[in-house]
Amino acid sequence: MFDVAVQGSRIVGRYLEEQGHLGPNAPARTCSFTFSGTLRPDGRANVTAKGLGAPPATGTLSLRDDELTLDVPDVNRFGGCFVPKGEALTGSRTLTAGWTDLAQVAVPRARFRASPTGRPGARYVVKGDLVGVIRQSGNAMLVEYASGEGPTTKGWIGTDEARSIGAN
Repeated sequence: MFDVAVQGSRIVGRYLEEQGHLGPNAPARTCSFTFSGTLRPDGRANVTAKGLGAPPATGTLSLRDDELTLDVPDVNRFGGCFVPKGEALTGSRTLTAGWTDLAQVAVPRARFRASPTGRPGARYVVKGDLVGVIRQSGNAMLVEYASGEGPTTKGWIGTDEARSIGAN
């Protein structure tokens, strides 16, 4: 699954693939990494990918409508990733309409507010969750959380409660 935000020519995203237990001796694995780059008018970009357990890797991205092709030859250096040599990752851009950035929640709980200065409500995202940033106002940002199941959740959280993945 790809989560991607585009603002002007800046592109930032995350790839996530989770596989359950494949057998008694094959534990579950997760391939997750972020990438960022500058999108050219032809829909292509050179990107830098960052994942766990390895230094950054470079590759190329192609975006046509909402279809992505991401080719990072050294992606298997990231923990949990296994892509056959010479194959690119392909998929659809998911739930990203209007996102200008992607941010990862950095606090134990970031409670959604109805407005930038409103009181925190009952809904929240937790540390490590990825949110799409729609816009910022002062010290708050309007974000959208897509769990992959059911409708998305939108609300305002503090700019100090999440960090752009493109800045990591």
